[in-house]
Amino acid sequence: MIDEWTDPSDKLLAIAIFGTESVAEAERMIRAWARTRSFGDGRVSSVELSVGAAVTLQLATDKVFVKVWPGEVDPKALSAQLRVQAGLAARGFPAPEVLTDLSRLGPGWASAMEYKRNGVATDVRVPGVRRAMAAGLAQFVRMSQSYRNLESLPRRPLPDCSVWPRPHNVLFDFEATAQGAEWIDDIARMALAAMRSATSRIVVGHLDWSAKNMRMGPESIAVVYDWDAVFLDRETFVVGAAAAHFPMTWELDVSGNPDAREVMAFVQEYEEARGQAFTSAELKEVAASATYARAYTARCEHSGDPGGARWTGSSRQSLKDNGPFRFG
Repeated sequence: MIDEWTDPSDKLLAIAIFGTESVAEAERMIRAWARTRSFGDGRVSSVELSVGAAVTLQLATDKVFVKVWPGEVDPKALSAQLRVQAGLAARGFPAPEVLTDLSRLGPGWASAMEYKRNGVATDVRVPGVRRAMAAGLAQFVRMSQSYRNLESLPRRPLPDCSVWPRPHNVLFDFEATAQGAEWIDDIARMALAAMRSATSRIVVGHLDWSAKNMRMGPESIAVVYDWDAVFLDRETFVVGAAAAHFPMTWELDVSGNPDAREVMAFVQEYEEARGQAFTSAELKEVAASATYARAYTARCEHSGDPGGARWTGSSRQSLKDNGPFRFG
């Protein structure tokens, strides 16, 4: 465990989650919470910061994983998402077992889960991995349908008036970085218009189905993480977002941006696992969702790098060079 967070971004994230940039204070909160949940006096061995905090807690004989979310999250919605995770894990889906209900940790919310690091880091360019990811998403959609009417399970909303929702964490400020991003906004606006007129079926989906949120076994997915990304949404939107982002990972030095061929291949492999092809109208919805997802990532990139120093290989470059996705 580090002594302090020195990166300004980490400090902002820590304040959003723990209400402090002090590593020692955050660790004190985590250990105190663990004692109240009957885990004893554990040692915090790592904390990874993003939208929430991913905490590894070393106990006397094993480890547990603790996820901490900012206090502003909706606890009813998050509890419903954890119920989906627990239910699918109990039925054999590769998900960590949920060990505790959601409860307060400092100013935030937390739940403990099984420490599950089966498999290896996900490299989608390894033969068979992309197909396994597409098949895994189809399996997720099938198995999660029994939770479609689960009370408080959130529906992913589309922005009412603006092009963008509120950015997913405190590191991004779209309003302050609007200059120079107009072309991204224009592409997103057209995709969003198509999404607003969509009519395809609603499913329970995982909206961050990407390499960074799973590990791979020899022939299939070994474990899926990030269950706060479980929402009610149109199946076409779920698949489009996954197709646009499925290679994204921080563990390997690989491109996180799929080219048009890879995006289309993911959609086709999902259709095969689904057992039914999308209609031409549904494929247009998939394309709109994939375009909007890539544009959102491009907009986040612009917010953090408005001067374009990290342009090469970025979602911005891909969006600029290739424009919106078109299938069929």
